[in-house]
Amino acid sequence: MFFRKALVLLLLFSLLFVSGGCSFSERLQALREGETSKSSEELPELLPEDFQPEEVPQETTKVTLYFKDEEGRYLVSETREIPKVAGIARAAMEALFEGPSSPDLNPVFPVGTQLQDINIRPDGLCIVDLSEEATDFGGDDPKAEALAVYAVVNTLTEFPTVEKVQILVSGQVRETLAGHIPVDQPLLRNLTFVKNY
Repeated sequence: MFFRKALVLLLLFSLLFVSGGCSFSERLQALREGETSKSSEELPELLPEDFQPEEVPQETTKVTLYFKDEEGRYLVSETREIPKVAGIARAAMEALFEGPSSPDLNPVFPVGTQLQDINIRPDGLCIVDLSEEATDFGGDDPKAEALAVYAVVNTLTEFPTVEKVQILVSGQVRETLAGHIPVDQPLLRNLTFVKNY
């Protein structure tokens, strides 16, 4: 008799446990599903541009370029920020040929002048090769020629690795750039043409 009662009690407990366990597991599952849907609702919508790599701003460096003043009598220095690249002297010369940023200054070279080549030697000599347009000053103007020559020399000697500059035109050494200023030998920095020096 006792054994039968014990068996019935055990059977009842088993049924309660199984039925209670099912509802518990069902509630646990429902809770998990609710959390999943809730967390997915909280996630922001991702757009294609969210996957684009961030643009890293390009590093810049300051260079000093020389341009003509308004009257065309002197050189004036202009500090410019340009992208920092391996060939910074080349970039500085290209900026020189593009012309000044300031409206109070004027370019020193005729329109169309280009840098054909530039080479800085270990001994401090910089050889700069200009296009033929560099010689076309549109008349007999020794002052304009001198300012152009020393705009190149002074711009390049701003770099600590450059001590003197040899100017070529179309790959050739010339006696003068346009008939007046000798450029057949390397030139040293000369600030006598620079205003307020």
